[in-house]
Amino acid sequence: MLGEYYEFVGLALFVLLASLPAWPALFFLRGWVHACYDPARRPAAGRRLMLAAALGGVVYLGAYIWGFHVEPNGPELSRIDLKGPFDPPLRILHVSDLHLEPDQSPRDQWVVDRARELAPDLILLTGDLNQVNSRDTVPLANLLSQLKAPLGVFTCIGADDVTSLEKAAPNVTILKNKAVTIKHGGKTIALAGLYPSGPHAPVYAEMAGADYKIVLNHYPDCAEEAARHEADLYLCGHTHGGQVRLPLWGAVYTYAATGKRFEAGRCQLGRTTVYTSRGIGMVPPPAPQVRFLCRPEMGLFTIGAAQ
Repeated sequence: MLGEYYEFVGLALFVLLASLPAWPALFFLRGWVHACYDPARRPAAGRRLMLAAALGGVVYLGAYIWGFHVEPNGPELSRIDLKGPFDPPLRILHVSDLHLEPDQSPRDQWVVDRARELAPDLILLTGDLNQVNSRDTVPLANLLSQLKAPLGVFTCIGADDVTSLEKAAPNVTILKNKAVTIKHGGKTIALAGLYPSGPHAPVYAEMAGADYKIVLNHYPDCAEEAARHEADLYLCGHTHGGQVRLPLWGAVYTYAATGKRFEAGRCQLGRTTVYTSRGIGMVPPPAPQVRFLCRPEMGLFTIGAAQ
C-alpha cells in the first residue's frame, strides 16, 4: 500500500520538513500577540520574534541557494565495480538524462571533460539527451560529437526526437529496440536498447550466446523483465533520483511506474545488476529547476574478474 502512494507520503514529509524553520517564528509570534496587552513584555517578545524570523529566513535562503544554484551545478562521478569475464576489465561510462538546453550549462562541459579524461572503452547513454519536446540539434551536436570511445557510443530512446538525434550525432549508434554485439578482451558483449514497451522477446533472442549481456532502457520499468532474460547489467535513468530527496526517505517523486523500487543507484536482481542514474539535467520548466540531496551523476563501471 505504501508503495502505491509513496508520492503522497513523500509530499507530506516534504511539507513537514520544509515548514520546520518557520515553527519557532510562529511560536514567538503567538507570544508577541499575547505581549501586545502587556507593554512591559512587548519589547522582549518582539526581539525574540525578529530573531526567530531572521534565523528561519537564513535557513530558507540557504536552502534556496543550495537547491537552485549550487547542487544542480555540482555533478559527481560514481564509480561502480562489478565482476565479469573481462581481462583487461571493461570500462563503461554511463550518461543519462542530459536534457540539453540551447544555452550550455557547466554540467554539459563537465560531461565532455570527464569523458575525455577517463577514456572509457564504451560510452552508453540512456535517453532524454535533448530537453523534452526540443528539436534543436545544436546542443546535441556540440556535446555528442565530442563523446568518443574505442568500442563506440550507444544510446536507447527516451523522450528523444530520433530524427534530430540522428542528424546531430552520426557518431552515436541508436539502438531502436534491437541488439548488437561487440567484443572486448576476446569476450562477446551483447548490447540491447529497448523501447519503453514491447515486444522485447526478439531483442533478447538476439542476445543469446553472448559472454556478457547489457540492456539499456530509459526507464527502470523493464528491469525485472531483463533479469528474467538473464541480463548481466541493466542501465536506465528517467527518475533523476527524484531531484529532491529527503533524509531517510529518498525521492519525493520518481516519475516512474516502479515507484521507489529503482529510484536511484544500484539494485541486484539475481545475476542482473540494475543501475538507475540520477542523470545530469533536470525536468523542463515550468517544473522547478532544483536538486536537493540529489547531485547530478555520471557513472563509471569497471567490469572484470578481479572486481
